[in-house]
Amino acid sequence: MTIDSAYRVQTRSVRERLHGESPAGFKAGLTSAPAQARFKTNDAVAGVLFKGGAVPSTSTVSLHAMRGLFIEVEVAMRIGTPIDKPLADVAALRTHIDGVGPAIELPNLDYAQPPSLDAVDIVATNVAAAKYIVGEFASPQQRDPNATDVRLVCNDKEMLTGKGTDALGDQWRAALFLVNKMVAQGWTLERGQILLTGSLGRMVPGTTGHCVASYHAGQTQWAQLEINVTP
Repeated sequence: MTIDSAYRVQTRSVRERLHGESPAGFKAGLTSAPAQARFKTNDAVAGVLFKGGAVPSTSTVSLHAMRGLFIEVEVAMRIGTPIDKPLADVAALRTHIDGVGPAIELPNLDYAQPPSLDAVDIVATNVAAAKYIVGEFASPQQRDPNATDVRLVCNDKEMLTGKGTDALGDQWRAALFLVNKMVAQGWTLERGQILLTGSLGRMVPGTTGHCVASYHAGQTQWAQLEINVTP
């Protein structure tokens, strides 16, 4: 299977699962060099988010139900006007985005042989999309996604720090990749849908306890999201 045929498998299976409904949004994955190396590729990948995957901050997820749980701290962008054809550049993308917000993605990499996975496997299985948390949005004129610093603390222990530019070096570049990749698969991006632009810092394996993701611009904390993990 090639990457192109893997995307065809993804699109067909996702559309069957949606039963004619629209996705909640789309997600980018493998947006850092270490993540790409782990899955034997030189490119980012993209997948689809389901409305049923959205959970509020302070929710509880179970390792029994999500055996391959990982925690990713991300930035979300919100579509303000529809996109139905490829965009030429970031300037064109900016005209379609009306909000920037905090997000935690909770992918479920529950595979039988994780060490043998590559990008083709990840794409065909919809980039392990499962659950996610999205916080309050603010205008891109008020909130620069590239100027964001993030920190994840689980059970009072710092698990990661990261910054907005961890995703392909530029949040807008990551979002442009995601938009154009999904348009190429036949999707129209609709008003209100969200874009998760990729993990900041690193992926953290899910363990039982309480995790808090905080988002800062300079010395100012502008958001905080929480998740509880049970056995």
